[in-house]
Amino acid sequence: MINYSVIDVKSQFVMPYEFIGSTVRGALGVALKKVVCINPSFECTGCFAKENCTFYDFYESDFAKFRLKISLSPKLDFKIILFEEKIKEAPFIISAVYKALKETGITKNRIKIDNFVILYNNQLVYDGEFKKFDNKPFEFEVNDYKKDFTLKINTPIRIKQNGRFVKNDLSLETLLRSINHRFLKLTNREIQKLPFTPKYEEVYKNLYFKELTRFSNRQKTKMNLGGVMGEIIYKNVDENSYKMLRLGEIIGVGKQVTFGLGDIKVE
Repeated sequence: MINYSVIDVKSQFVMPYEFIGSTVRGALGVALKKVVCINPSFECTGCFAKENCTFYDFYESDFAKFRLKISLSPKLDFKIILFEEKIKEAPFIISAVYKALKETGITKNRIKIDNFVILYNNQLVYDGEFKKFDNKPFEFEVNDYKKDFTLKINTPIRIKQNGRFVKNDLSLETLLRSINHRFLKLTNREIQKLPFTPKYEEVYKNLYFKELTRFSNRQKTKMNLGGVMGEIIYKNVDENSYKMLRLGEIIGVGKQVTFGLGDIKVE
């Protein structure tokens, strides 16, 4: 259905704030550009190599085929999930993670982290020294079916419903359409409507709006990254909807998944 690989970074370092997604993404971008850029000007605009550049694909293109998976915690633990043809870029991303934490530093104070480990698809890649690893990806599949479950929204979902960003309500149809749209783009398929009609009962909903902001160095202004969080209990959900939500656990939901938003869990 879809191939993916997971770069898992673990450390004991604690940041001075709760939402680390923007910091991690920014530090990784600075380091990745240093790892891969071959343009003497160091500028992406008009670059002769941008069509084959990992940095351009991940930070300048209209649709990046990766997501950042974090929890709303100041602890510096995160995952970078690569999809489809971008899986082959894993060595560059791993090198950028190392450079960002060990050499370039994170936050505006350029704090360098000494103790961290990197795993790739559950293989230890770095624990003070680099190790060889197999670049074979995971293939997404669902071998079970649960019709009754709780959907946990662990980081804000920034998503539009009826033309407006969701504040305190969210329909299953909106979630499924977002997952389907993202899946089609990740797998280079033509965008089309959800290929089934969801069937379900919503028996409990506890949602709230979580406001997050980040400062954009490029635009020199604060940007809103807020979205809806909480949990929803469903019963008698059809199998197609269940499998689509499980896919959403892997690929993320809504906008700004490259900042760590849109993380869901079916429990």
